[in-house]
Amino acid sequence: MHPDDELAFTAHMLSEASVLLIDGPRWQSPEPSTHRSLDGIKGSYCIVWSPHDRASLNARKLPDPNAWYCQTESFTIQFMRSQIIDSVITEGMLAVSTSGLAGELGVERRFKALVRHAKKHYTNSVVQWVNPTLPLVPKTKDRSANPSKPDAQVWLAPHALAWLKTDPNRCIKQFTNSVVEARLTNTA
Repeated sequence: MHPDDELAFTAHMLSEASVLLIDGPRWQSPEPSTHRSLDGIKGSYCIVWSPHDRASLNARKLPDPNAWYCQTESFTIQFMRSQIIDSVITEGMLAVSTSGLAGELGVERRFKALVRHAKKHYTNSVVQWVNPTLPLVPKTKDRSANPSKPDAQVWLAPHALAWLKTDPNRCIKQFTNSVVEARLTNTA
């Protein structure tokens, strides 16, 4: 997501009044600071939590003074935010890890609704992965293609897609230091 996409996506997440945002799984106290906007989220790891799913989150004390780590992430959605650095946008992600406990059903429902929202408003199969340090070759029985076929698992939000289209040197990477990158297909 482009930052403008994140703002729209966050507004959609926060349209449910009970949903709160937490700046990552590491806190300075046993209780996390909660937010109703991305302004309070400084890192790229944002926790999405509703007290309707679980009244409070548990944290374990870390050896570091004033450091606690969330132990109840199964009652949350993990929102790994994209970052733009020069001509690279990093791949963001939504994740959930539940074990089927009754209180986790709200988290699963919310996660599935967010995925449906993304699939309705975002575009997939318009980027393909390429390793620019290797020759461009078609797939054979002994070797993977470079570039890959269009990736149906990567969903581009509207502003991210427009950002990529404005400069052919722009790409997506899983991490800023990754060699392999995703580029728009010729049909995008």
